[in-house]
Order: sequence, then structure tokens, then C-alpha cells
Amino acid sequence: MNAGCAYASHTRERGITGETPVIPLSRHSAKRCAGNNLPCRNVWKILLLFLSPPVVILEYIPAESGLFFKPFTIKSMSCYIPLNKKLNLICFAFIIFAISFSGNLYAEQVKNKEKSIDWFWFFYEHTSDDKGSTDVYRPFYMEAEYGDNLFQASLMPLVFWRYKSIRNDVTYGFFGFYESTDYKHTGKDKDYDNGLFPLFLYGSGDQEKDKYLFIYPLGGSFHGKFGYDRISPYVFPGVALFFIYHPAVFSMQAALFALASIIPVYTEFENRDYTGTALFWPFIAWGKGDKREDFRFLPFYAHNSKKGWYDNYQYLLLINYRELYLKDDERYTFFFLPFYGRKWNKKETMKSHTVLWPFFSWGYDEEKNERIYNLPWPLVQIGDSDKPKMKKRIFWPFYGTHETSTYESMFVTPLYFRIKKDQEYFKSEYHITCIIAWYLKRDYAIKHEYYGNSWRYFKLWPLLQVEWSDSGMYSVNVLSLLPFRDTRGYEKLYQPFWTLYEYRRKPDGEKHLGLLLRTYYQVWSDDFFKMKIPLVINYESRGDTVTEFTMLLSSFGYEKDREGTYLKLFWIPLKIGQGDETLALKDDKEGIQDNEYKEDKVDEADDLHYNEKIYGFNPSHGNAGGGDLSKEAYFKMDFRF
Repeated sequence: MNAGCAYASHTRERGITGETPVIPLSRHSAKRCAGNNLPCRNVWKILLLFLSPPVVILEYIPAESGLFFKPFTIKSMSCYIPLNKKLNLICFAFIIFAISFSGNLYAEQVKNKEKSIDWFWFFYEHTSDDKGSTDVYRPFYMEAEYGDNLFQASLMPLVFWRYKSIRNDVTYGFFGFYESTDYKHTGKDKDYDNGLFPLFLYGSGDQEKDKYLFIYPLGGSFHGKFGYDRISPYVFPGVALFFIYHPAVFSMQAALFALASIIPVYTEFENRDYTGTALFWPFIAWGKGDKREDFRFLPFYAHNSKKGWYDNYQYLLLINYRELYLKDDERYTFFFLPFYGRKWNKKETMKSHTVLWPFFSWGYDEEKNERIYNLPWPLVQIGDSDKPKMKKRIFWPFYGTHETSTYESMFVTPLYFRIKKDQEYFKSEYHITCIIAWYLKRDYAIKHEYYGNSWRYFKLWPLLQVEWSDSGMYSVNVLSLLPFRDTRGYEKLYQPFWTLYEYRRKPDGEKHLGLLLRTYYQVWSDDFFKMKIPLVINYESRGDTVTEFTMLLSSFGYEKDREGTYLKLFWIPLKIGQGDETLALKDDKEGIQDNEYKEDKVDEADDLHYNEKIYGFNPSHGNAGGGDLSKEAYFKMDFRF
């Protein structure tokens, strides 16, 4: 019985995700091959050893046609391809050699994994547990999936960042100018919006009102924006000014042309029962609804009213008069901008005045017990009110306080800022000293799943940041270059590029320590320890057992798992002893358990759940399906940093 047959039998029994057989093969594998129906005379084993990693072990079984790929995995990278038996082996070896320099490739992570962590320097990081997984390819891409929530980002804020939940899927890009929103309403109606403002806006959905298209500068329609059900502007001729006169980028002429380029020739508006039309908006417009009526011919005259709500007049943009109808009162406003303004009510319980608005204003409201003084704004602001509760004392830039029933802020510029919030579910405080020292705290009324009952954060920008909570979470970073407390994922994606020292302890007791941009990095817990110096040393132990000690890109060293103990020489694993049954197999670490390989499964390729767990997709939906190994050739390569 030759070694190739033993490998083929091993592969069939384990499924095509089986790991590389050790060298030499055990007698148990040879015995298992005896009952196999494969024609062993057609099997050759070719060992290709390259001077650069990884070692490639090629198992060749003649195949008639077709290609089959199994997705790559970071921890133990495997790929199987059936080949035509006439394929030139020299070309094939070149392909393998090129792939060996492709770096840490990674496929979509399968769910329900055991806890695992891996990394390569500060460029790559992977963590997973029974709650979800995180993968980071710095600085180009990161993905975090926990339960039904997904976050993805690439070179944000330039390229894109995405938040996904059960009902909402939102993607932003190009500094926020691009937005894509896929929303599922309560009635299970789908609503999709996509656009790069102001160049194009697109919408689709189950209902007709959700469908629209706008392309600048031609025009079109967009729905549910700017407070209207539908806005349909057409033709923006102002953009032609840039091509005719070629203004300097940063000039007053360019600013004026930019304003002219957003003025459409013709526009229609709809909002419930109201319909309106505009020519060269905003200068000429008119519209009418059940109670609302508008007319505008700027800069000369404008009038808009809504029966029972308001009635407004404007003359030459300077003289404004407004009547506001409340349930038991009427309020009036008169402005002669910017020289004088007055506001009063029919009950004569409220009066206010302004001169040279907005700099000087004062007034009172007896029903609210409110007094306001701006003398001048924004330098001196004094205010008191009982409904709602408010107290304001601002003497900018020296000192200021602003208090409400749920909010309090205070500053001594530029030395000290403080903000307090009292929400239903938590209380928070933000203290900022000399702009560079930040202290944030939050106390929860209901215990938070990750932060516990209390959370604290300290930043001495740009040198240091410390974060801790009573749940056992604690972290320290030196340096901390971002001038804000990150909640969007920027630190996860970029911070390791400049971190000189980092220490993290998670609520479950897992600890991380990194030095000099993760040139030295280790992760450990009560029964686990893993350490790496990139390109030099990898060390891992579980309990009292050393499972890996390798050097020089893992080309030399020692490894141990459930199947055996190995000595690696130039990436060739040589079996030197028995394994440890208490250790998980390499595939187990990736979330593929032994009990998932059941001999009595009739057709695994047709089992969507089975294939999704192994591959991350269902190969039977494409040309990759094939359950018979007898006429296919496979190669497998295995390398780790």
C-alpha cells in the first residue's frame, strides 16, 4: 500500500478539509487504506520543497476535468484543485510558488466557533468565540460580526464603513458623501436608498413611493429627503460656469459658481396633500395643499401660511412678520433685519426685543418664568427658566455654565470643560483639561453586557489612553494619536501602527500585551499562552503542554496536537511522537468539530448547512460540486507565520 493511497483514504474519511498527513504516515492510515476502492496504481506522491515558505505537499490523483477550490483559512491554509493529468507540473509548481507569497489569505469565518486568536505583526488580527469574530487586515479592511450585527470598514473615512443589523444595513463612504441604506420596515417592506451626494441618488423598494433616481446635473427625483415626500429638480446649468471661466479652486469666484451650480431650472415638491413648483429655486416658487399655501418671488416678496398654524410675510428679505397660532394663545414676531426685532403674544405675558440681531437681545416669558439676556451674544449669555428647567451663565471665553434637568456643562476656557448627562439608562460625565487630558465616566442603571455597571476612560493626548470598568475590562495604550474617544472603529483599524505599548484585559480574563508596534505580542489566560515575534519566533502552550515552538517563519521547530508530535525542518513536519488527546485538532480551532463528519451522511454536497459551516458557502450551487475523489487530483499546502 503506497503513501498516496493512505493520503487519499485519509482525505475521503475526513472530508476535503482534512489537514496535511504527517511524514511518515502512520500504520493506522496504511491499514485504513486497505479497504479503499481507489486504484492505487494511479496515485503518485510528489513533494515540492521551496527555499521560501510554505512547504507544499502535492497529492496527485488523475482527474478528467474541472476545478474545485476550498476557501483559504489563516491558521492552516489549505487549497484543493482537481487537475487534468496532462497539466505540465512545472507550470503547476510555478502557480503554487506564486500563491505562497500571497500573504495571509482568509475566507469568511464559519459560525459557532471555539475561542481562537491569531495575528501577524500589526498587519493582521483574528479573534473569534461563540459570540462572533473579528478580522482586521490593516490598514485596508476590517470586519466584526457578533450575532446579527456586522461592522465592516476599509480605509475609512475614505473608502467605506458599514453597519448591519437585522432590519438595517447602512454603508457610508467618501467622507460621508456616499450613503447606502437597506431598511426593512415593520411590515416587512424593503426600502433601499443609495447615493453619492450630490452626484446621484437612487432608491428602490416594495412600494412605488420608494423608487426614484436623480443624476446631477440632469435632474430626476428623490424621495423622503429634506422634509418632503418627493422633490424633483431638473437641469442645473450653473455647473457649466466652471468649464467656461475656470476659476481658481480656493477663490470667491469658485464659491459663487458652486452656489450657482446647485440652482435647478425647474423643481416640483410633494408632501402629503401639498404640491409645489419652483423656477430657479429658491427664487420663484408657489404651492398649495389642503391648509398650506406658499408663494415666493425673491428678493421682493414672499408669503406662506397654514390655516390654524401660522401666517408669514416677507418684503425685500429685510422686513419679516409672523403670526403663530397656539391652542390658547397667539404669538407675533416682527423683524427689520438686522436693526430691530420684537416678539410678543396676545396675552401680553411674553415680550422680547433685539437690536443689531443676533448680538443684543433680551426678554421674558411669565408663564415659563423665563428671563434671557444676550449682551452681546455670544460673549455674555444669561438665562433662567422653570419650564423647562434651565440656567445659563456664560462669560465667553473665561467661564460658562449651562444646566437643564438632564444636562449640565461648564467650561473655563481653554483650561477645563465638563459635561454631565443624566439619562434614563445611564449617567455620564466628560472632563477635558487643557484640551489634551480627557476623563470620561459612565454609570449604568442596568448592568451593561460588556462594561458592567461603571466604565471609565482617561486620555492624555497624544501620549496615553487608559480604559477600565468594574466588569474586569482594562486597557492601556501608548501612544494615542486620535484626538477623540473613538466609537466607530478607527482605533481598531489604525491604532497598532503607532502603539509603542499596549495592554488589554477582557472581562473573561483574557490578556493581551504588545510592545513596539506589536514587534513583541502575547495573549494569555489561565490555561493558554501564545507569543509571537514576527518572522522570528512563535510560541504557544495550553495548560502544561507546549503546542508550538517554531522559528524563522515556522521553518524550524516543534509542534504538538491531538494527532501527534512533530519536528519541523525546513517546513517539513516529521512525526516524532504521539499526540495529546486533550488538545483540539487544527480544524477544531477553526470551528469544525469531529462529530460533524458523519460516515452515514448520504450527500454532503447537497447539505446547505453542512457546506456553509465548512466552506462559508454552498459549493453545490456552482460548478464546484463533486463528491467522488476517485477521478480528481488535489494538492494541499499548509503554512503559518
